[in-house]
Amino acid sequence: MRAQRIWLLILNVAFNLVMGFILPVNMIFIHKNLHESLVTAGFALMVYSAFMMVGNALGGIMFDRFSRRGTLYTGYGISIISLLGMSFHHVWPSYAVMLFILGFGMGLIYTAVNAYTAFVAEQMSGNSRVVFNNMYLASNIGIAIGSTAVGYIFKWSIFFTFFIPMLLFVISTIILFSKANLLDHVSQRGDSDTEVTDYNSSEVDPRVEIGSRRFNLNIFIICASIFIVWLGYSQWDSNMSAYMLNQGYTTREYGLVFTINAGSLLIIQPVMNRVISKIFKLLKYQIFIGTIIMGSSFLLLPEARTYSAFIISMLVLTVGESMVFPTIPALLSKMSTKRNRGTFQSFYSIFGSLGRAVGPYAGSLVITALSFSNLFIGITVSMIIVAVAMIGVKELA
Repeated sequence: MRAQRIWLLILNVAFNLVMGFILPVNMIFIHKNLHESLVTAGFALMVYSAFMMVGNALGGIMFDRFSRRGTLYTGYGISIISLLGMSFHHVWPSYAVMLFILGFGMGLIYTAVNAYTAFVAEQMSGNSRVVFNNMYLASNIGIAIGSTAVGYIFKWSIFFTFFIPMLLFVISTIILFSKANLLDHVSQRGDSDTEVTDYNSSEVDPRVEIGSRRFNLNIFIICASIFIVWLGYSQWDSNMSAYMLNQGYTTREYGLVFTINAGSLLIIQPVMNRVISKIFKLLKYQIFIGTIIMGSSFLLLPEARTYSAFIISMLVLTVGESMVFPTIPALLSKMSTKRNRGTFQSFYSIFGSLGRAVGPYAGSLVITALSFSNLFIGITVSMIIVAVAMIGVKELA
């Protein structure tokens, strides 16, 4: 039903608004305001990502085996308490402890929202990947608005930098409280709406149809692809800032690249929804092409000397990510059943978080030992390897 998709989109936008608030300021806040070293700040953010991965994994298990809405309530409750503490208490190291707890709570939320999305998408007639595409577009809108707004709010008030995200999660909890029956109704058995289908105990198990060994290989390839793609993508959030500043560009010009990324995605994503879904009937081919495009965008960077070259590289990356990021959760949904859909959606969260956590540090090691050019070439080669491996995934039609 349309109502379920709308409420899920709202919850997704709210979650990514909070992500947009939290991610850009933590490094600056810990280093500049709390007077800790960059190494300490980097380590704290890595531990934050680790706690988020634990939340991702536990969230999938809780969603499948215990309570769907309970998983979200728990995640929102933990996050609200953490953000409230961060709003009033700006002292190291207690701030770091609250940050870690926040990561765990947000990990629960992220997996649960993705799992609810998979249930709604699975019960749609027609092209269910549209739901994942729309959720991905909504998440980017949330991050773009949040990261833009926090640039102004952080200068104005540290208190509101964390208090506003807390209010967003309070609103999300109220929405969940009032609409949870609607979400659970769809995810459990569907209804008479023409867009949903009733599922029963005869549901096909992909593990049985594909074969256990081949199925496990499928999951390994998908998880490796998630990790490599996010490891490469995270370079734009971290080491690319140093690369562009070394080229003589300002922090504002570096930030503008992400504004262009978010703005262009609003145009590119709907086009890709319509065109690509008609060309590629199997999701693995869309991921294959998109990953190749993402990898090729990094080949433009070693010789980039003009600002337009960086913009073109980002636009190519945007085309690729619009094909890859929303499609991998859709493929994981096809590999799962209604009994383990939450667990399978947690794979995307876990390995995406792992790539984002390891990426900046691994990239800095390559740059120090070799060069930026070697880093970019290495990312391209790695993405081509996992893209080719994706062709070997056995996907049910």
